[in-house]
Amino acid sequence: MSVESSASVTARGSEQGHQARFWADEEADLLATDRQHVIRDSKTPSGDVLISNLRGPIITDALYRTFKKRGLRIRYVFTIDDYDPMDSQSLKEKAAWAEHMGKPFANIPSPEPSAASDFARYYASRFLATFEGLGIRPEEIHWMRDLYRSGQLDKQIDLVLRHAATIREIYARVANVKKDERWLPIGVICENCRRLGTTYSYDYDGETVAYECRPDYVEWAKGCGNSGRISPFKGNAKLYWNLQWCAMWDHFGVTYEEGGKDLLTAGGSRDRANEIYREVWKKEPPIGLVHEFFTTSGGKKMSTSKGLGAAASELVAIYPPELVRFLMLRTHPKRHVEFDPAGLTLPKLMDEYDQGGDAFLTEPESDKAKTWLLSQVAEEPDPPGFRVRFSIVADWLQIPSVDPHSEADERKGAPLNPSEREDLDRRVALARVWLERWAPDEARFSVLSELPAITLTDAQRRYLESVKQLVGAIHEPEAMQQELYETAKRVGLVVDGKVSRDAFSAIYLAFLGKPSGPKAGWLLTALDDDFVRRRLDEAVKSR
Repeated sequence: MSVESSASVTARGSEQGHQARFWADEEADLLATDRQHVIRDSKTPSGDVLISNLRGPIITDALYRTFKKRGLRIRYVFTIDDYDPMDSQSLKEKAAWAEHMGKPFANIPSPEPSAASDFARYYASRFLATFEGLGIRPEEIHWMRDLYRSGQLDKQIDLVLRHAATIREIYARVANVKKDERWLPIGVICENCRRLGTTYSYDYDGETVAYECRPDYVEWAKGCGNSGRISPFKGNAKLYWNLQWCAMWDHFGVTYEEGGKDLLTAGGSRDRANEIYREVWKKEPPIGLVHEFFTTSGGKKMSTSKGLGAAASELVAIYPPELVRFLMLRTHPKRHVEFDPAGLTLPKLMDEYDQGGDAFLTEPESDKAKTWLLSQVAEEPDPPGFRVRFSIVADWLQIPSVDPHSEADERKGAPLNPSEREDLDRRVALARVWLERWAPDEARFSVLSELPAITLTDAQRRYLESVKQLVGAIHEPEAMQQELYETAKRVGLVVDGKVSRDAFSAIYLAFLGKPSGPKAGWLLTALDDDFVRRRLDEAVKSR
């Protein structure tokens, strides 16, 4: 198993693309070349970001890079939805946050006041720090609190309130969501309890709206019962999600916005927003592909509010950033990703990543090569150099006498250059974590200091006796591996024309005490010759 590697969904959306082309190129084909474009993404800072939450931003960043490379005039805008109300059931159950349910995240105290001024900035800052490490660099980052409080969205708020009847009709027609004839699509911040999610708004007179802060308006927060009239402008209110989406498209001139399947299903949030944008704003909504869920090994969608899945900060601290990007991009956005860091997931992922690097060198226009390129932190990376397969590195670490750097130099036939050495160092660090936390039992081994209690057949003893003659005479792992095959044939350890597993099992049993292990040719050449001969002799004579 151990071998080195050498050197969208709107009326005219992305479903029109052809599978023969790379998915990001398909999306670029849909954009007009004679105008300015804006690609947008957003995040609600409701808690620690899960690794699953990175799929959308990484896909958006890959599209942004592809659009630029294709010569399109493009701006990348990212909004922090910190004016959303705290509505998570998991947070409601925590005593520290129960009193803040329904308030805008921007108005809730920080979990660590010394680290950030409020809840939203605390978690958004962690998210944005992860962005930087992954090479996701929006040209503009906007906080919704600033857009609302500065009055930049007042024009959009007024437009929505004046067309409330049309919006109610669209809700009923597109999503079968029926609202009463007084309902206004906006949440007012209660003047008494400062909650946003518990207010029912009605009766817009052009300057103010009436509202009621209802105790039973939502399940996740309790309103205070206050009522009154207030101006919905200058940060006193927030548009509901579908309407805020439209407001962002209008304010920034968005022409492309991809999104998760949960928001872009038929009759869902995006469909409602699209129709509202057409009928109220009289504009065509942005196009954008739909990405499928990123799930745990159990097939459950990862969720920030439910705490399901690995925190992005933890995995990003362990996985190299290029590998995190590759994890999100190697699967077509329209297919779901099932991820579990346990078992052989990581070695297989690294092998695929290295295959992409090889393709970049030999077939730069292939899908594998483009995926590898978009996985790099730098937009114009250096080509990959000599790399050692991850599973080999993991094997090396389990034998104290092996120095990975010396072994890699020998395999390359020359000293590693600085970038190759850095790559090896990262693989060594990652392999240590994998062996400690995620590797299956069959991938772990240790050379025993004494011969374990083993039972060998006569054929296996003859085989080990012949193998002993190779030790010291052959020093190259691949040459040793080939000779081990030939030796097995000579002593008759063959089944149906193929070398029997009993041959290599005899070696593993003698050194590891179990019937499987790393490449036997590498194992025998990595250990001290005298030790190997002595152990083989002891195994041959054991009864």
